[in-house]
Amino acid sequence: MHILSNNLLRVASAARTSMAENRVPGLAMAFLSKGEVLLRETVGLQDAKKGIPVTEETYFEAASLTKAVFSYLVKQLSEGGVIDLDAPLVSYGMPAPSDDPRFFAATAKHVLSHGTGLPNWGKLPLALSFAPGEGYSYSGSGYRYLQQTVEKLTGIRLDELLQRHVFDPLGMERAAMIWTPAMRHTLAATWDEEGQQEPPRTTACHTSGMEPNAAYSLYVTAADYIKFVGHLAADAETAKWISQVQNSAAPGVNWGLGWGMTDGCFWHWGDNGGFKSFTGFDPVSGDAFVIHTNGSNGLRVCFDVIAAATDLDTDPINRMIKTVD
Repeated sequence: MHILSNNLLRVASAARTSMAENRVPGLAMAFLSKGEVLLRETVGLQDAKKGIPVTEETYFEAASLTKAVFSYLVKQLSEGGVIDLDAPLVSYGMPAPSDDPRFFAATAKHVLSHGTGLPNWGKLPLALSFAPGEGYSYSGSGYRYLQQTVEKLTGIRLDELLQRHVFDPLGMERAAMIWTPAMRHTLAATWDEEGQQEPPRTTACHTSGMEPNAAYSLYVTAADYIKFVGHLAADAETAKWISQVQNSAAPGVNWGLGWGMTDGCFWHWGDNGGFKSFTGFDPVSGDAFVIHTNGSNGLRVCFDVIAAATDLDTDPINRMIKTVD
């Protein structure tokens, strides 16, 4: 995947056209190559009713882009000897989310590559669609279980772990795993599919409670998330770590440890209803990008922007995403 530098002059115009067609009010994006930010731009409105524009300080729910950050934390903890990625997770003492005896073989690698057989979400006990390691099934519940295991092993809640191991070291000052009162004025308001502004949110994905969730609860600005993705793009060892496990998710799409993989590009999408996002990086070219939107049709905008700014073929990715519950 390469960012087409000459096209970046026109990418904001492409974004505006797509946003108007798809009834998406606001967008923040950033493109980086070999550590250098090529473009950081905001378009449209953070809050349409109040006429507040999107700025570099506007927070978005990163949704499942959270999983990519969590996987990087798990990498660090495994290298520090806190968790063995090949050990059965039940051996660490957390009650299993499934009463299927096959789940007892599930490891952290299975979770990060969506190979546990667990569904995305559901009521406990969860049924397995296959034995761990024998298929692919996108699973937020698997990430939640691994989070609980990590918190048990460290005695530290996930938001504090990420602050220590990821946000602070990378200078991500506008990244948080739980909603804070300050976000009342800086979190983007969302639009539904018909282009109507939705009620303000006070928790990620309209959930109750203030607990961090490894699957979806990251709040972040585009300017901060690109710091994370750019860091990975510059680290060949991280790319090697991600790609050591590859589950076939769909034609043209494999899933490694925490990331989807298509034609050498590592990528992830996010969907928390009115918040849609997409990020990707190529460890060979050193190119990376992130796009956040605050509209229910925002993934269409993300793909239009990617088509305008990069040579990444998103067709197999789009087909794969449509299969996720």
